[in-house]
Amino acid sequence: MGYRIVIYMKAASGAEARLWALVSQRHVDVTTAWFKKNRLEQRIEATLEVELDLVGVRRLMRQLGRHQDIQHIALDPSHAVGLSLGQGPIRVRPRRLRIPVKKGACL
Repeated sequence: MGYRIVIYMKAASGAEARLWALVSQRHVDVTTAWFKKNRLEQRIEATLEVELDLVGVRRLMRQLGRHQDIQHIALDPSHAVGLSLGQGPIRVRPRRLRIPVKKGACL
């Protein structure tokens, strides 16, 4: 069963490569992937079709949501076969860490 994940991320240099590195670390089978760059909004829309069950997709979305470049992740409802009709699209907003940074600190 496959799902389509839509990821909105900042248009930083090397953002696509970092996304591929994150997905490959999780050993996920990606059947199709495409990227749309919007230079006016400084945003990249990445769409991944993955071969996972619903639990695996939610776990992957949570793990990807921790990344600093990713702004918004959503499961495409047209491809969400495992969802019931009353359940809306799944969205994950990344967490922002509020860490006081001291001079010379390295995160």
